[in-house]
Amino acid sequence: MTDPDVSLEHSAGKTLERPRVLSGMRPTGRLHLGNYMGALYNWVKLQHEYECYFFIADWHALTTDYADPSRLKQNVYDLALDFLAGGLDPDHCTIFVQSHVPQHAELNLLFSMFTPLSLLERVPTYKDQQEQLREKDLATYGFLGYPLLQSADILLYKPDYVPVGQDQESHVELTREVARKFNFLYGPKGTPSVTPDNNSFNQNDVDYARNIDDLLHTRTILPDPQVLLTPSPKLPGIDGRKMSKSYGNAILMTDPFSVVMEKTHSMSNGGQRPTQYDPGNPEICPVGDLHRIFSEPSVDAHIRTGCLTATIRCDECKHLLGSAIGSKTHGILDRRLRLEEDPDRVWGILEEGTRNATRRAEETMREIRNVTGLSRDRSGVRVATPTYGPGSQTNVRDLTIMKAWWDLDSPTLLRNMREQWRADLVPTETALKKDTEGVWLTRNNRRVFSTASTEHEGVDGLWKFSVKPKSYEILVLLCWGKDFLMHDFVVPQKLYVSQWTAAKKAAGKNDILFSVEREDGRYALRLPLSEAIDITATESDYAILGT
Repeated sequence: MTDPDVSLEHSAGKTLERPRVLSGMRPTGRLHLGNYMGALYNWVKLQHEYECYFFIADWHALTTDYADPSRLKQNVYDLALDFLAGGLDPDHCTIFVQSHVPQHAELNLLFSMFTPLSLLERVPTYKDQQEQLREKDLATYGFLGYPLLQSADILLYKPDYVPVGQDQESHVELTREVARKFNFLYGPKGTPSVTPDNNSFNQNDVDYARNIDDLLHTRTILPDPQVLLTPSPKLPGIDGRKMSKSYGNAILMTDPFSVVMEKTHSMSNGGQRPTQYDPGNPEICPVGDLHRIFSEPSVDAHIRTGCLTATIRCDECKHLLGSAIGSKTHGILDRRLRLEEDPDRVWGILEEGTRNATRRAEETMREIRNVTGLSRDRSGVRVATPTYGPGSQTNVRDLTIMKAWWDLDSPTLLRNMREQWRADLVPTETALKKDTEGVWLTRNNRRVFSTASTEHEGVDGLWKFSVKPKSYEILVLLCWGKDFLMHDFVVPQKLYVSQWTAAKKAAGKNDILFSVEREDGRYALRLPLSEAIDITATESDYAILGT
């Protein structure tokens, strides 16, 4: 262990090009040596290599201690002092309080809409902590959902890495599952790498990612953060159990030297050496465990040899340990005492960290709101009720204000376009009755199938469609152009019946893949293995729906 010599003076800006790291800690009081070596010591080193966000997880503290928040704010302040005293530098990382950035709660709520309960119930620490904290009522929504809040904490900042110990890897894996599900639901789709064997389409043109292909070809909105495994030695407390404030066996990171010496002198030796003339085994002694971490190699070797040969007394061994710990922590204590004299500076660092974190969090949330229909602008909403007939000033086929739909996944885009067609394009006097997905019935029970496509990204005047091999009396083909104008073709069966029959036979159980192409101002329907069918005259010809 080395004592990080970090200045708290603002001297250098953050380097945004570095890979990003995110981690947090619950405020439960002053940090002990186990907290320091398990997390903070590694964070201090990471801040010089990565763009780091470190937060005080006060909402997480309430998941188990909601009944008594009386010390929460004091614990937040104490943890901020320990962060800074331990070597975190606000010039090299962003330090903030979780609840001061409300986007954490916003994203957590959104994730809760699609995360199954079974996924949360499988988190290993869920039942473990309930067993360990039986005196508390943890049959709460907040406690069950704390891993999801943790996922929101992480993904809000789109980090490349999350530094954790091996026992916390399952939490990061859940975060990755949440990110993948979100991307599958809301991320725009890419182009599948395998396409149907059809002469009318080639691998570079087809854009029909569905079912498992949707998942495989989703372009990510949220990242797949990776675990950054950090050394996390398990430090024994003075009674030999794992060091913990709840056990009352902890040596604090900022204990004065006299307190450190008092605590180390009272440490258990694991029940060894009935007399000081009996040799011991430092490998199974809590004092030996701490020497391995805090003492210089020469001192560690000296006590191990002396213990095995009974040439060193336990009180001497403990005295050397207290001195080793004190020499490493005296600088930390000194920095904390100086910070305590200037609380405005500490709160100012947290406020600046909140501003930095909020800017980054809001970037993510703006993107997320856009794809989930929660954006705070008017995109996707018409500002006036469309009117029809001669002299109308409303062009219901101009969908510029709907451009946020353009990058939606195929099923969502299709659903939206069908609803748009039914609400704004079908004349109000036309009676259509909903039958099945995408299919309506006219007064005379003629089957009308509507489908939609956006203009091909790489080829102007080309729209691709995929339809189940069934029979329809009328096809409604909604072709949304790059100019955001809609071309709606109402194609009667008599124009395509023989070609459709051949396409159904060729497709078998697969979808029929076909296209609409524009050339010299005219539009052609191209079905597999057939000549082009001119459908220009069918544009907006809704009279057929009344026959």
